[in-house]
Amino acid sequence: MRTIIVVFLVLTVLLLTPLGVDGGYSGKSLILGLRIGFFNIRIMPRKKKQVKPKIPKKKKVPKHTAENAKAEKTPKKSFDIKEIKPLIKPALKALGRFRKKLRLDYLRIHYTFASDDPFKTAMGFGISSAALGGVLPLVENAFDIGERDIGTSFDFLSDEARFDCWITTTIHIWEILYIAIAFGIDYLKLKFRQKREDRKGKE
Repeated sequence: MRTIIVVFLVLTVLLLTPLGVDGGYSGKSLILGLRIGFFNIRIMPRKKKQVKPKIPKKKKVPKHTAENAKAEKTPKKSFDIKEIKPLIKPALKALGRFRKKLRLDYLRIHYTFASDDPFKTAMGFGISSAALGGVLPLVENAFDIGERDIGTSFDFLSDEARFDCWITTTIHIWEILYIAIAFGIDYLKLKFRQKREDRKGKE
C-alpha cells in the first residue's frame, strides 16, 4: 500500500511540474534557458570549448558494387501532400489547445528610441509607442500573462536605439499529456471517418 501511495505522489508531482522557456535579448546577446520546475538550465550562450585541431583523414574511394548500382538506379520517393493532409486539422487543434494552456509568467519589453536627429527621435518614439500599444492587446488576448514590464522611452543624448526583452513561459506536464492524447484521438477519428467514406465510395 505504501508503494502505491509513493508512486501516486511521485506521478502527481511530475504531472504538476511546469516546463518552460526562460530567455530573451539583453541588447547585445541572446540568452536562452530551459526551465524545469524551479530549476533553470542555460542553453545559450554556451561556454566556448577549446577545439583541438583535427588531422585530415584520407578519403576512401567507394567501390562500385552491384548494391551501389541498384541504389543509384532506385528513384527517390517524391513528397506527397496527401500523406500529411490527415495531420493538418488535428495539428491545428493541438496548437490551439497549446496556446490556451501556455502561460507567460513574465514578459519584459523595453525599447529606447534614439537617433542623430532630435526630430526623428521624437517621431520614432511616437511610432514605436503606437505600434507597441497595438500589438500588446493581441498578445494579451492570445496568452495568459502574469507579471509584465513593458514600456518605450527616448534618448536625445544617444544615436543608437536600444532594445531589451525577456520572456518566461511555462506549461505543466499534465497539460502536454492532455494535448498529446487529444491530438491522437482527433487523428484516429479523422482516419476512421476517411476509411468509412472510402468504403462508401467503393460501394
